[in-house]
Amino acid sequence: MVYFLHGLGRLASCALVPLGAIGLLFFAEQQTQYAANYIGQYLMQQNSKRQPGGALWQGILASRQTRLALADSLADAPLAPIQAPLPVLQNHYQLQYHGSHAAFLAVVRRDTAIQPDQPSPETLRELAYSLQIYEQGRYLLTQAIVPGEELQLHALVSAQIALEDGSLFHQLHQWLLAKDEPEAWTFLKMKEEDMAYWREHLAPLLGPDPELAQSDAGPIVSAALAQIVQARTDSLRQGQIEHLLAAWDDTDGFELRLTRTGDQFAAYALVPGYEATALVLPTQPVQQRLGL
Repeated sequence: MVYFLHGLGRLASCALVPLGAIGLLFFAEQQTQYAANYIGQYLMQQNSKRQPGGALWQGILASRQTRLALADSLADAPLAPIQAPLPVLQNHYQLQYHGSHAAFLAVVRRDTAIQPDQPSPETLRELAYSLQIYEQGRYLLTQAIVPGEELQLHALVSAQIALEDGSLFHQLHQWLLAKDEPEAWTFLKMKEEDMAYWREHLAPLLGPDPELAQSDAGPIVSAALAQIVQARTDSLRQGQIEHLLAAWDDTDGFELRLTRTGDQFAAYALVPGYEATALVLPTQPVQQRLGL
């Protein structure tokens, strides 16, 4: 019994040593958090030496590098508000895709025009975007074809009015004279009866279907009249395009809508306060500029 108690005492004394050490460590940790600090320092040292890797990290790094590169490139880009066209400083130009066969370009007036005084990278990005859409819209408008039927009708009406007031005879004289045709002198200093005669013979050529009209005006005079009407049609077409280009530069709410129809694009120019203008665009310029 004595030996048993003696052995139990020795066992207890041996256990007190590690227990005491553990207790001291626990007390020290509560007071100083030495272990947590040591582990934290160790991880910081090791992480600074570790090479970043993994698909997630590479994606984050690539995204960050791209954003920084874009910001730097825009900040160093030669484009500045003072160099940008005035319409781009005053308007925001937008492009919206509607599927793979249609797109809308629009002009939205800025609340405040961009000022040329150290713009931020965000302002430069928006300015570059607007400039790109602005140039695309202008290019497409210069390539647009205005359907000739309506314009030709206006040109024919204009020629009919000129025939009635006599100014068409002066135009014929000038046109034939430029071609060195002897018929030019027929329409110089005309008498009233001569004017009446030519009004009768020229009027059928200014009808809705001039090619099928019967007239004794003669081939040279008939050709000259057709060229005068065509020149007027071309002038109206050019005026229409210039009107749309002016609206693209300065009209809040201007929209250019394009939709593929077969091997070309049908387009409508919507200018506030005016009737919609129907246009036709070849496929190539639209594909090159908009990727449709």
